[in-house]
Amino acid sequence: MFLEILQTLIKVLIVFSILIVAFGLAFYILLSRFSLPIYSQGDHLSFRTVPMSLLRTFTMMLGEIDFIGTYVQPYFREDDPTGADFNRTGFGGFESNKHLPFPVPAFVMLGIFMILMPILLMNLLIGLAVGDIESVRRNAQLKRLAMQVLLHTELERNLPKFLLEKVDKMEIYEYPNECKGKLGFLDLVIRKWFCNPFTEDAIDMVLESNGNDVFTDEIDKLKRKLNEIQIHLDHQFMFLRLIVHKMDIKTETDERDEGTSSNKELQFAPHLSKTFSPLVRHRFLTTKQTNKSKSSL
Repeated sequence: MFLEILQTLIKVLIVFSILIVAFGLAFYILLSRFSLPIYSQGDHLSFRTVPMSLLRTFTMMLGEIDFIGTYVQPYFREDDPTGADFNRTGFGGFESNKHLPFPVPAFVMLGIFMILMPILLMNLLIGLAVGDIESVRRNAQLKRLAMQVLLHTELERNLPKFLLEKVDKMEIYEYPNECKGKLGFLDLVIRKWFCNPFTEDAIDMVLESNGNDVFTDEIDKLKRKLNEIQIHLDHQFMFLRLIVHKMDIKTETDERDEGTSSNKELQFAPHLSKTFSPLVRHRFLTTKQTNKSKSSL
């Protein structure tokens, strides 16, 4: 992430270096000492040479403009008729002979510089940095996997071949009848004291102890459910028979000779005494006799 943001910053600075050079040379001309009369010389230490002027312009881009010391005080010193502060000793023992020979161009250039560099360019850099961070965050998972692949590839190149042959096997032979619990003396101790679960005898013992109970319980549950379903079906069938007889609906099973009974009636007659009340059984038998008499007529 840091390298990508740094790469973006370098690209932007290369593009906007034209503005840095242009403003640096402009401030060098307006504020430095060159062949002009003594009262028209700017005499600013930070703009005395071209490299120093470019460096000072770059620091001004970061926000260190020093508006009071570089522009305001020299401007009002020019308007002082007494010239009392002309030879006043400044910081570090240097004479403070700063002046602002061209105040109007200097202030205009400063305004343009503050709009373009500290405001526009810095906000642009912040936006680019945020965009780079978002793109890095979206592609972080893929980049991590790519870095892991590169790391594994480099490890495979540098590791000896005999180690890779033991790890990366193209074929594996599996023998189903071979006992897999081969742990030597440790296997004997575990088998003796803890019933080694890696042997077939222990597996059979566990299945015999636990499997039968589980399967038996499941079978009993299924049987109970089947019995309940059968009882509900019998009830539904008897209710349907009662409805059919009550509504005098004739079916193929009802078309029989007088004095004979259907197999279904004989089959479900015992269920009447078990599942229904005496009143229901009486109604059912009465309805059946009535239907028989009607069919005989």
